[in-house]
Amino acid sequence: MMAVADYWWWLSAAAVLMVLEIITPGIFFMWIGIGAFITGVISALIPSAAPAFLGFVFAILSVISVFVGKKVMSKKTNTEENGLNNRAAQYIGRTYQVYEPITDGRGKISVGDTLWLASAKTNIAANTAVKVIGVNGTMLEVEPVDDN
Repeated sequence: MMAVADYWWWLSAAAVLMVLEIITPGIFFMWIGIGAFITGVISALIPSAAPAFLGFVFAILSVISVFVGKKVMSKKTNTEENGLNNRAAQYIGRTYQVYEPITDGRGKISVGDTLWLASAKTNIAANTAVKVIGVNGTMLEVEPVDDN
């Protein structure tokens, strides 16, 4: 029976961790899998490395990989910048037409093929151009556009 080289164990562990990453929610196993993969490469390059040394290398690489991964992923998932949970924020600063007159502070504006509730401090007639200046829940805050 042939002995399996140490690096195959590390590469197999990396593969198992990557598969776990695919079938479980979250982004954690991938970074540990990267640590196992790099340890497997080191084991292949230095076949005489002691298992204790490789275990230490794996632990250090996994911790470093998790911290680097957290830093990388936090830059990509900033929901404040991409407006993921505040769709109305993308309309701030844009100009639209009043669909239903704004009286007593409430009315509707036409945004593309959708009607949005709108609020304003003054009454605004239908078909008047308004600029979105803010968002209050699901209501767009607007003001008339000066044509000057």
